[in-house]
Amino acid sequence: MATATKKKKVQWDPADVKAELLKKYPPKVARKRAKQIMINEALENDTPEITANVRSTPGIITMRGCTYAGCKGVLLGPTRDIVNLVHGPIGCSFYAWLTRRNQTDAGLDGENYINYSFSTDMQEQDIIFGGEKKLEAAVQEIYDLMHPKSIAVFATCPVGLIGDDIHTIAKTMKEKLGDCNVFAFSCEGYKGVSQSAGHHIANNQVFKHILGEDDTPVEGKFKINLLGEYNIGGDGFEIDRILDKCGITNILTFS
Repeated sequence: MATATKKKKVQWDPADVKAELLKKYPPKVARKRAKQIMINEALENDTPEITANVRSTPGIITMRGCTYAGCKGVLLGPTRDIVNLVHGPIGCSFYAWLTRRNQTDAGLDGENYINYSFSTDMQEQDIIFGGEKKLEAAVQEIYDLMHPKSIAVFATCPVGLIGDDIHTIAKTMKEKLGDCNVFAFSCEGYKGVSQSAGHHIANNQVFKHILGEDDTPVEGKFKINLLGEYNIGGDGFEIDRILDKCGITNILTFS
């Protein structure tokens, strides 16, 4: 007669599991990793805080993307027909310029500003006395040189700390230039715990200042808008190719 044997249930202590994981690392690395491995079985009202889930410190480049990088680098970076102007120190502009694989279609109409990096290059005196006049002069210079249809202004950490009113400057310059849509993003790097806050800020301003400006009808029997494509690897081009094979016209894409 066959007999069934019951398997003994093994009880794992989360602290022991964590200790076992950390054994694989050299001592110095293990001390750093220990802060990132959280034990989930927390007591009531004693939930551990993930170390990375804190706001960035103004002026400190973090290992993750900041709010500014999410706004300017991810979403607006691939827009070839908009001139992107960074209001801040030159290091901020470099941080979000061609450091990611922003994919775009160069087009045939000559409007392709994606390979340009514009910055107000704020110095110490601008931090002390304000940089609004410098920003206004930069917008005017870009317009005189290139006559773009649109100029986007991006605030970095120092701008938020000193209180430059980039939105009033953008509105004033839009009225002055007439045929150029100038708008701004309050996307200071420290505003969120990661670059995802920048994604929201970018899309909100695109909805407010760009959407609905061009009512030219788009041909196609089945038409959609694509929300949430991630432009880093050129995903949108492949999605459009597949949609086109299905007879579906993609009117616009929001990354």
